[in-house]
Amino acid sequence: MEYHRGIMKVSLAENLRALMVKHLFEKITIKQICDETGVIRATFYNYFEDKYDCLNWIIYHDVIESNEKKLEAGDMIGAFSDLLKTVDANRAFYASAYRNVTGQNSFEDMVRAQFVDLCLTYFKKYRDENMLPQYNDKILAHYYAESLAYIVKLFVFQEAGPMSVEETIQLGYDMLGHSLLDFMIVKKPAQK
Repeated sequence: MEYHRGIMKVSLAENLRALMVKHLFEKITIKQICDETGVIRATFYNYFEDKYDCLNWIIYHDVIESNEKKLEAGDMIGAFSDLLKTVDANRAFYASAYRNVTGQNSFEDMVRAQFVDLCLTYFKKYRDENMLPQYNDKILAHYYAESLAYIVKLFVFQEAGPMSVEETIQLGYDMLGHSLLDFMIVKKPAQK
């Protein structure tokens, strides 16, 4: 029974994903999602509160759920690589979502929130307590979530020029592996 529930949830979400490639998010109705899935409206509400909840679940699925094994093994780079492959395969959906789901409950905020949760989980399990112990996991999770969300958006729109998954992983590794001060020629402030 649980297996069928999972299939229905994925079907509803995938039909929203497909509709978003063709239509503005604000114009898509629950009825359209249900018609595409071949179910009644009540079925949708068994799984999601509204279409924003469904959209947020798609992001959760792409960022966390589909990469759970790699994340559990501590393979953050492998998980991020798989996420970028998913984004690449669904680029039209991601571009539409970034462009059309703005303001309150924006797609960008949803992506960032998923990365915050991912980073918090990751820090809870793998954080070296001796590395910047004066900063709690929440502060660090928000900082790195901003960076990861930016890299995904950059990849979607190819704003830095055409970049493959591997080149985008390298960009993230290079950027996240260095401090802003590493790029400065001027004298760095003294450590306290």
